[in-house]
Amino acid sequence: MSNSSFINSNLFIIIAVLITICVGDELSEDDNNVLGNLFTALGSLFVTKAAQKASKENQEEIRRQISDLENQLQALKSKLK
Repeated sequence: MSNSSFINSNLFIIIAVLITICVGDELSEDDNNVLGNLFTALGSLFVTKAAQKASKENQEEIRRQISDLENQLQALKSKLK
């Protein structure tokens, strides 16, 4: 599931609605609240994980850029000598 477009967004919404209707009609109000809170928590955790991964990748890219700039600077300094 590394491909972010593994499913059409409209289809994803339709599937989510159908699951909610099918499962939600069979559950009590309390059970619906518990399940809803569980999915909310899961969603928050997935978003947090994605943000941390993006931040780490961004930091690694910045480190690579700094290293490249340091190498370029060294090359320029050696030309001055």
